[in-house]
Parts: sequence; C-alpha cells; structure tokens
Amino acid sequence: MIGRKFVQRSLYWVIVLSIYAGTEVTAAQTYMASVGDELALLFCSQVRYNRTNEFRSTLREYRLRIRDVYPRVRCNGETMIQFSHRHQAADIGRLMVENLRAQDLEASQDFAWSQRLASQNPIRQAIEGRFK
Repeated sequence: MIGRKFVQRSLYWVIVLSIYAGTEVTAAQTYMASVGDELALLFCSQVRYNRTNEFRSTLREYRLRIRDVYPRVRCNGETMIQFSHRHQAADIGRLMVENLRAQDLEASQDFAWSQRLASQNPIRQAIEGRFK
C-alpha cells in the first residue's frame, strides 16, 4: 500500500511541474501520473454522487484547492461543473463555482455553457453570481 505522505508529495509535484512546465507528465513521472489519475477518478466519482463532504475531505487530505485541481480534471470529457449538472449534483456544482474565480469559469467555457441552462438552474445562478 502506498503511504499517504508519498501520494501527497507525488501529486503535489505532478501539479507543480504541470503548472510551471506547461507540459504533459514525462515518462519518468509515470507512477506519479497514475496516482494523479486515480485521484481525478475519485474526484469525478464524488462529483457524480454529490458527495460534497467527501470532496472537501479529499482536498484537505491532499492539501489541494479546487482552483488548482479544477482546470486539470475532466470527467467524461466535461468540466466537473458540467458533469455535476448532468448528474443532478447541484450542491457540489455550486461548491466548485463558489471556490473558483470568474476568470477560471470563463477559461473553462463554463460561463458560456451555463447560459444555455434554464434561468432558475442553481448552477447557472451561482455562475452568474460570480460575474456580478
């Protein structure tokens, strides 16, 4: 079994290297990438089933912030907010919106996507609230 500290450090360095290098994970970091893939799968599972408390706990456990993870994790090709909407997980969708900057929502195309939702949709309302 992999130690928690090792996983935390590995994931931290994968994210740091991705941010600063702006490149894909190299072959030497294959093991760390698989840890990151497993964590991304865990996040997507928590989003799908609207498990906000578990999502927060996972972020805390690995000492991550939503705004650091959000641009890098896709769930079935969708952003986590779009994925949460598809699975009627509005609570976790709003949680992500509240913790992201307006620039992040624009960069991920979530703002444009939200304009196609019904005006009473809680995720759309939360996204529009970030732009006021």
